[in-house]
Amino acid sequence: MKKSITIFGAIIFATFTLTSCGSSVESDAKKLAELQCKSQKLSEKVLSGDMSVSAESMTLATDAAKLAQEIEGKYTTDEEKQKFEEALLKEMGKCE
Repeated sequence: MKKSITIFGAIIFATFTLTSCGSSVESDAKKLAELQCKSQKLSEKVLSGDMSVSAESMTLATDAAKLAQEIEGKYTTDEEKQKFEEALLKEMGKCE
């Protein structure tokens, strides 16, 4: 459980250090936000005592971390990073 929370926290941290441009920014942000949202929902279930979703939560968190690493190399300027962060926050706002 601590491991999934740590991974999720690392993903959030990594997303704020990323950068990009164009419509790929929105696409990348949407993909990452969807994975993070799903992982967050499952982590909440784990924290509430539902250990049956623990493995799935870890898998999603790992997938999100891998995607964040792939995206990280795409964005290098401060402007690109800012655009990505804004797009990611917008998409994360849609997480229910």
